[in-house]
Amino acid sequence: MWGIVWGTSFGCGGRAMKRAAKPLDVKGIEALKPREATYRVSDGGGLLLEVRPTGAKVWLCRVMVAGKRRDMGLGGFPSVSLKAAREAARLARVTAREGLDPIEERDRKAREQAAEREAATEAEARTFKAVALTCIKAQSPGWKNGRTADLWQNSLEKHAFPTLGQMPVANVDRAAVLRAVDAVWTSRPATGRKVLRRIGSVLRYAAAHGWRANDNPAEARMLRHAGLPALPGGRKQPSLPWQKAPAFIKALDTMPGLAPLALRFTILTALRSGEVRGARWSELSFDGGALWTVPGERMKAKKAADVQPHRVPLSPAAVATLARAYTEATGTAAKVDDLPRLAALMGNAFIFPSAKRTTPLSDMALSAVIRRMNEKRPEGVAAPWRDADGREAVPHGFRATFRTWVDDTRPADSDAAEKALAHEDANQVRDRYRRSDLYDRRVPLMEAWAVHCEGGKEQTASRRSAAG
Repeated sequence: MWGIVWGTSFGCGGRAMKRAAKPLDVKGIEALKPREATYRVSDGGGLLLEVRPTGAKVWLCRVMVAGKRRDMGLGGFPSVSLKAAREAARLARVTAREGLDPIEERDRKAREQAAEREAATEAEARTFKAVALTCIKAQSPGWKNGRTADLWQNSLEKHAFPTLGQMPVANVDRAAVLRAVDAVWTSRPATGRKVLRRIGSVLRYAAAHGWRANDNPAEARMLRHAGLPALPGGRKQPSLPWQKAPAFIKALDTMPGLAPLALRFTILTALRSGEVRGARWSELSFDGGALWTVPGERMKAKKAADVQPHRVPLSPAAVATLARAYTEATGTAAKVDDLPRLAALMGNAFIFPSAKRTTPLSDMALSAVIRRMNEKRPEGVAAPWRDADGREAVPHGFRATFRTWVDDTRPADSDAAEKALAHEDANQVRDRYRRSDLYDRRVPLMEAWAVHCEGGKEQTASRRSAAG
């Protein structure tokens, strides 16, 4: 049962105290008791088990390397079994016979394995998904809408990560991008474009950090040569013809809830739904006319270094909509004349809050209103609120409805209409010097638009010219 037992008179090595006929076995190892001094038991072939006063039992292998004795630790028992210790000792002896130091070889292999693990960890951290999440986190502080990061991540999780997520970002090529966007590209073109742009942004972010080649396999023009079909005409948001706006507003006024009022206010101000949904009572002013000042940071396309507020003149119809919104949100009746006082009392509260009251209506709330309005029709009958191509109208499309109304009925107000829409001049030099927001010209323009929307009579440009 026992191997050679080594005493401690020569340190941890030394003379043999007892020699057994058999090598070690598990029961014998378990029966070994600690002593006041460390001692060793030999299994033969240079394999030793060192028993320490603490009761710990540690495997050692004694080999000769270049004429020098080397004691190599193999781990503790029972974590390293007797069988495993014997195999480790055998390999150490083979290494020593080859003229190599088994301890140095073990350390070298450990360093190589650590480097491989580090490389594998780094590769895992450089998958498209990992880089995409890092990219979103890095960019999100500069995004004005707090939901933008969620929209990016959700769209990539649904359409990009299933194909690209686990690929090393360095290996993403045009074929992989094509596979990722293939299903959504033709079924939902607007979403397909967004996903492709976001994939491209992630790949550019990776290239900027040296994690892939400085190319962009998500570039749409190149992908078309690789088989990506062209989308039908880059279609704009579906918009209601301006002639139908009065009928739409009349139907909209029969819809209950706060979302229809938010949509009504969006139409009357010609702003984006996100700017309306984020509106707060503290942004209103009633001195010398009703005015809504939208903070620059909430306006789309404003540069961080040039954040300017956007002044919105409120027509009587828009102000009346605010009074209705107050009543709907608070349950307390409000008149137009009460609004200056009520707005001061409401302070920073949202004008169009969600059910939580501390957050605005969702971006889908206004779209859902139009969808419900279009559903209220006999089966087989076309949706009443649609564009010329038969596509159902969407909230953003009413900006085009307004702009087309200006072109067709008040072309002289084109510049004022662009300011009402908060568009930046494409000519950067001209935009740099034209700093007026044309507010005084926009006041009668927005009042005329509201009169049209509520079914009033507006003279067209041709009739005004004939009358003159």
